[in-house]
Order: sequence, then structure tokens, then C-alpha cells
Amino acid sequence: MGRTMSTDALGRAIDFARNRPGAVLAWLLATHLAVWTVLPILLCPNLQLDLVEDLALGKEWQLGYWKHPPLPWWAADLVYRVSGSLDAVYLLGPLSAVLCLYFVWRLGREVSDPFTALLAVMALEGLHFFNFSAVKFAHDQMQLPFWALAGWFLYRAVNGKRSLDWIAAGAFLALAFWSKYAAFALAASFGLVLIFDPTARAAWRSSGPYLMAAAFLVVLGPNLWWLAETGFQPFHYADSRAIGAAHWYDYGVFPLRWTLGQLFFLIPTIVLIAVLFAGHRLSARAAPVGFARRYVMALALGPFLVTTLVAAALGRLPVAMWGYPLWSFAPLAVLLWFEPIVDRRRLQRFAAAFAIVFVAMPTAYAAIELFEPLLRDRPKATQFPGRQMAEIITQRWREKTGTPLRYVGGVAGAQGGGEFAANNIAVYSPDRPHVVVHGDPRLSPWIDRADLARRGGVFVWEQVGADPSLPPDLQQAFPRAELQPPLVLPRQTRLPRRPVVVNYAFLPPKP
Repeated sequence: MGRTMSTDALGRAIDFARNRPGAVLAWLLATHLAVWTVLPILLCPNLQLDLVEDLALGKEWQLGYWKHPPLPWWAADLVYRVSGSLDAVYLLGPLSAVLCLYFVWRLGREVSDPFTALLAVMALEGLHFFNFSAVKFAHDQMQLPFWALAGWFLYRAVNGKRSLDWIAAGAFLALAFWSKYAAFALAASFGLVLIFDPTARAAWRSSGPYLMAAAFLVVLGPNLWWLAETGFQPFHYADSRAIGAAHWYDYGVFPLRWTLGQLFFLIPTIVLIAVLFAGHRLSARAAPVGFARRYVMALALGPFLVTTLVAAALGRLPVAMWGYPLWSFAPLAVLLWFEPIVDRRRLQRFAAAFAIVFVAMPTAYAAIELFEPLLRDRPKATQFPGRQMAEIITQRWREKTGTPLRYVGGVAGAQGGGEFAANNIAVYSPDRPHVVVHGDPRLSPWIDRADLARRGGVFVWEQVGADPSLPPDLQQAFPRAELQPPLVLPRQTRLPRRPVVVNYAFLPPKP
């Protein structure tokens, strides 16, 4: 009886989705946005590592930063300024994800039908990048909507030959670069499509590709100028993040490790697609392979292949999170290639599997945040005593100097991390000091060195081991720095765990 009622409910839901896929999509995206915004606010006593960095550095409003382009950090600072709430930045990651899902659906409507496009979006719900990782808003997440928008508008441009679509494709591709330079993989895929696809290649006889290139350069121009002025600083950072080949066989092992890592993230999405096609005789669509199918397949595989081949040629192991936007069009490509599923039972199984994933992902996230400290002692950013540390150090600085805290820096070369602790002080301190990145003004062009020497500041790092001495790099850069008694603070966990030990030094103001 219960199983029959459940089957009937799924059947009615499928009928409704077929008749009104847009309404179902709106409900799913609204729920996704609400759940993944509220969950971390309720469960995380300290901001995520990336969110702390967003707020610490975004307020400087630079054209570029030593490790990344600036758009995500600008967005975080703007949301904070408008809302006045630190927690408001948790909206940005889920919002980026649902916007990407919506624009994938818009493309899906144009290359297929709205219901097929809905199924593709639902399959993406299983992808780690759209749920677990979405709460850690930074450059990877910021790419998502612009990646999807650029892909959608380039299809419209080639298919409809409208100048505004070409301009929009170039502008949104540039905004993807403003988000993260990994958008190079998408740009390269666009170029390959326009060169080798027979339908797209005909566009070169129009003004379209040139309008797209002009829009791209105009929108990205300020950041390109900044890159040239700074010696392409972020590219050195990206190169340092990717592990280099130490042996000849790494040139084969690295691409395999990278591919397996991406497949791991894709497992739930693959399972959802498999459930949809289980027991179905796979056959290619009867219609001839047209530009739409070739184009979406290029979007689904092109950026991954470009990233893999470039990294292999350079002997680098790509960072797993570089795959963040690469798979946004993959389910749509699969659904476009094979005959559509019309069997009601298979759709019911897919709907049931989707419901399980839709509930299981946030449940697993909540369980990890709540109960992981009960099982193992692993420091996490969300448990860090950031506010307490910031308030204590700020108060001690004021008592010692009689002035507000103007500057805070992490300590590069110290045992333990300094950047995260410094960013926490920049965010949680009532004085909202400016960050001297790694204690190095060369990485922090917003820092006036003369003002830093005059006003002084705090340099902070987490202690690893028993050595509380002043790090040599800090002594050399700031000889007047004075080591202070370390802070021992409890982590924000339900079961007491190893405390956080924070060392810090005062650079006193000049009299």
C-alpha cells in the first residue's frame, strides 16, 4: 500500500515536471539556495577559510591580487557592505551554483526540450562542486555562472548570428577570467569550436567573432594591464600550486591521477545518469548529429581535455578543484546524444534517486560538521576561534599602544600557518585592520610602508611544535617586532579537542 502511494506520488511529480519543467526547476533551485545558504550559517561557528580570505582582502578593491583575479573578493566585500552581516557571504557560493544550473537549463531548452534540460540539471545536483564545495565561496565558485552564460550565448551567437549575442559571449567569458584564470580552458575550447566545427567556422565571414574578441578585451582590459604591470604574478602562484613531475613516468601518472580525482567527484552524477538509463537500450538519437550536439559535447569535454593536455605537457599535476566548472554541461551532453527516456518507470527511479541525493548531500554535510570532532581530532577552519582571538589581540594592542589596530600580517616561513590567522583578525577585529599578506608588503600593494612603520601592527601565526621564538623572516623584515605571550584558545567543538596555539608579535608604533 505504502509503496503504491509512493509510486503514485512520483508518477504525479513526473507528470507535473513534464508539463511545467520551469516551475519544478524554480522550486529545486530555490530549495538548493536556501538549504546550502542556511546550513553553514547554523553549523559553522567560524567562517570558512575562503570566506575569511574573501572579506579580509576584498575590501582593498585591487585590479588583481598576487594569487587570483579580484571579482570574487569584490563580490564578498560588496555583500558585506550592503548587508552589514559577515554571514551574508554564505549566500554567494550557493547563488553562483544555482545561477549556473539555471543557465545550463536555458541552453538545454535551446538545444533540446525543457524537460530534458531539467533532467540534466537534476543530474548535476549530485556533483560535489554544486553542494558541499559551494559553501566555500571563492574563485572556483565565482566562475560557474559566467562559464555557463558564456557557453549559452556563444551557442546563440553561432546559431542566431545576432551581434548582441556575440558581444555577450565575449563579455561573460571575460567575467569568467575576472573570476579565475582557469577560464583559459573554456576560451581555448571556444576557439577550437570556431576553428574546426563546420557550422561555427562559417561565422568568421561575419563580424561576430571579432565583436566577441573586442568585448572580451574591453571587459578584461584593466586586469590584463594589471597582469602585465605585475609580471603576471598570479601565474607564478598557480605554477607553485601544481606539483611538478619528478620522474619521467609522472608525465603519464599525473593525467591519470587528475582524471581519477575528477571521476570521484562525478560519482553521484554518474549514478543518477546510470539510473536514468538502466535497462534502457542505448542508441544514438535518430536525428543527424547537428551543431547543437557537437557544441554541447565540446563544452562538456573540451575544457577538461585542454586542462589535462596542457598540464601533461608542462609536467604538472592539476589541483583537483581546478575541475570545478568543467562538468557543468556533461549531463546535458549525455542526454543529447542518446534517445530520450520516456519510460515512466525509469523516470520514477530517477526521481527517487534524485530525491535521495537531494536530501543525502546536506544531511552528510550537517553530520560532518556536527559529529566529525567526536570521531577525530582534525583542526578545521569552521572550528577556529577567530572572533575570540581577534578580540583578545585587538584589546591587548589597544592597551599597549593606545591606538586602533591598523595592520595585521601573517608570517611566512614560520612553523604553522599565519595567513589564515591574520585574515581572521582582519575580519573579526572591531578595528578591521588591513592585511599584510604573508607579512610581505610586496604582495600587498595597498599597504603604505611608511604608514605601517609609523602606526605599527600585529604579526600572527599558529604554533606547531614547542618553539615560540620570533620567526627569522619576521625578525629580518621587522627588527622592532616584539614577541608576545602566546594565546591558547579552545577550538569551537562540542567535544574538547586540542586547543589552538597562536603566537603573535607587536610592531610598536614609532613615537
